[in-house]
Amino acid sequence: MKTDHTSILHTERAVLHTALNRESSLIDLPLQPQHFASEQHGEVWDTIARQARDAKPTNVIAVCDILDREGRKAVSALAMAIACSPDLFPLSTPRYYADLITSAWRSREAISIAAELRRASEHREPDAIDHATAALMALHAGDRECEHTAKGAMRAAWNQVNAAHEAGGALIGVPTGLSDLDETLGGLHDSDLIVIGARPAMGKTGLLLQMVRAASGKDRNDEFRPIGLISGEQPHEQVGLRWMAAGSGVGVGRLRAAKIEDEEWPKIAAAVADFDRPIRIYDRSSPEINDVVRIARRWKQQYGIQALYVDYLQRIEVKSDAPKHERVGEVARMLKNLARDLQIPVIALAQVSRKVEERQNQRPQMGDLADSSEIEKEADQIMTLWRDISDPHADYAPAEINVVKNRHGNIGTVHCTWHGASTTFACSDRPQKPQRADRWSAGRDAA
Repeated sequence: MKTDHTSILHTERAVLHTALNRESSLIDLPLQPQHFASEQHGEVWDTIARQARDAKPTNVIAVCDILDREGRKAVSALAMAIACSPDLFPLSTPRYYADLITSAWRSREAISIAAELRRASEHREPDAIDHATAALMALHAGDRECEHTAKGAMRAAWNQVNAAHEAGGALIGVPTGLSDLDETLGGLHDSDLIVIGARPAMGKTGLLLQMVRAASGKDRNDEFRPIGLISGEQPHEQVGLRWMAAGSGVGVGRLRAAKIEDEEWPKIAAAVADFDRPIRIYDRSSPEINDVVRIARRWKQQYGIQALYVDYLQRIEVKSDAPKHERVGEVARMLKNLARDLQIPVIALAQVSRKVEERQNQRPQMGDLADSSEIEKEADQIMTLWRDISDPHADYAPAEINVVKNRHGNIGTVHCTWHGASTTFACSDRPQKPQRADRWSAGRDAA
């Protein structure tokens, strides 16, 4: 079907005719009033949708009665004419035609955004491209219905459970690279903000880069996942060195000094070849939060990234004269909104307050996150990292990843081992399950 203006108006009338004559079709019509090219068609749909949300009849008599009582006689007459038209008939696949309507709406909006970008560019207005990019990304989020029924929520939950069942126990979320941590978290899930806090020199950057590598592996369709990395602390060449060390087993220090044995070169070459993966890196020092949001939106649009990793939260700047804790809180809120808007997990490192450094062997807790309690409120999951540093020259050391907040399940401790040369973590050799909290404490934390 052509999508010129005349045919789209006909499609809108056919969809409205179906909705007014067959109430069961509404479940297949995720439309909003602004999607209609005709403003009056949008008004008819708005009335139908309001009736449906209130569990009231959506037939033409009920809809026209509402419009008449609201004094919108012309719209009422239009609804009656559409419902009783001999030239229209209920559609057997209304969702297909609803998609045509939303597609035409996006095209109209894109043309409008392009015109505004041209006007703003001619006047050399700052941030014109950023505003246009955000507006284009919003076209794919703006048509999502944000008001739901309990039945709709249960249907969506059932789809998730059924997908997990069909996966046969395979991980549904983005993997972390540590099987015990995946078991506790169920992987990293869309729309979640995950924060990992630790004192300096605990290995949190190594853990994050290890998680990026695991996340960028092949999915169930045997395709590499596109991943984004915001590296505000380390330039991309240092990131590459860490991945090279992790993949080859040759320490970072030896790589930097080129102290490499002959038999190690093939391992290094294999590590380099392994990273022919769709990972995007943005390594500006102390990036501004609007830059992070802009880059992430572009990566989502151009490359379809499935997760975003941030090193680290307190290093991201906000254009504001507010106190530091308020600026950090704003960054946390914007990262959480970004996760929801892009429908991906956002994983951010965070520093803990200096008082934790004075406690040496004590594990950081959720309240130890530096600068802002807003991190605690915004994050869906919070983990703190600890490792034994009593022997700084040890090749291996015991470590713990403590899940201290988890809105989706249990909290507890995952035991692992730190390998200093490659700056990586591995699950402990001993057969030890994560220590699970009882369901009551987990429930309190989720609340």
